[in-house]
Amino acid sequence: MKYKKISKDYIKVCVDRLTRFKPVFEKYNRVFIDIVNKFLISSEGDKEAFKEDNIDTICNIVCEIFNSSIPFEHDSFVSDILISEEENSFVLDDGERKFLNSGLNLTGAIKYVSDDDNLPKNLKRLKLLLENKDRKTCDLRKEYSLLYPVKKVILTEGATEEILLSEFSQKLGYDFNKEGVFIIGAGGKNQVARKYYKMVNEIKLPIFILLDFDADETKELIMPKLRPKDEIYVIKSGEFEDILSLNLIINSINANFSNNLHCSTADFNPEIKMTKNLHILFKNKGFGEYKKADFAKMVKNYIENSCGNSFEVTPEIKEIINKIKKM
Repeated sequence: MKYKKISKDYIKVCVDRLTRFKPVFEKYNRVFIDIVNKFLISSEGDKEAFKEDNIDTICNIVCEIFNSSIPFEHDSFVSDILISEEENSFVLDDGERKFLNSGLNLTGAIKYVSDDDNLPKNLKRLKLLLENKDRKTCDLRKEYSLLYPVKKVILTEGATEEILLSEFSQKLGYDFNKEGVFIIGAGGKNQVARKYYKMVNEIKLPIFILLDFDADETKELIMPKLRPKDEIYVIKSGEFEDILSLNLIINSINANFSNNLHCSTADFNPEIKMTKNLHILFKNKGFGEYKKADFAKMVKNYIENSCGNSFEVTPEIKEIINKIKKM
């Protein structure tokens, strides 16, 4: 079998993709296909075997290419930890277990790329595991805010909650990265039930589902599938923007558009929903088009900088965080 060795930079890309919080087949199949397509230069017979979807053959081909590219002796330490975490987090079939047990030298790969100052969070934590082999993974997660291993999952409708929930939670002393809380945005109200149906067939961990006030139909679709360890929370008075402090909203906007006309409480009509208020405000003030994700990042930036130290966490946001904490 003839092949090119994988570059150091691409080893980092592969290990990053293989160690994210995603179903095993989804991430391993993608990475293994990429490795074969990019680096296998052998006979048509090898490529045909790959096309036949023989997982054993695929794993053997990829393992040889990958491990020959690592200038460190094979060590199963990292793989053993990751296999245990995947077993605890996901529902695995025989094919996925074959991927996990393919024999990739992931310990050597982490050693190989460990001198890189720009490692993603999941690779930084594997480097820390190698440096602290006698420490429990959960203890390291808590000490270094590593997120992994993940212990619970939050499923939200959209970007606002996905971006801001962890900020408010940290303010209340519950750090998602330290506690292993992973947030997934469904991409809209109409996608939540479909996403949850898929997740319950893949993920063993408890799932907290956060819905807007108008998501009754979505809740009804989810309830027959809701597992005892999962929970649904419906916002009482609208969308996530409606339960943000008005002062926080105003201060975030003014901090972001410091060279333009500032807004005040007088610019907000308490009789209409906050997203409508924001659409009108952005248009009237010349701030451009209001976009939920951009606005959420604006609030996040305000919270993270020094002027955000005294921002208010509203009672309903506190209630949501407390329910997540108690799961």
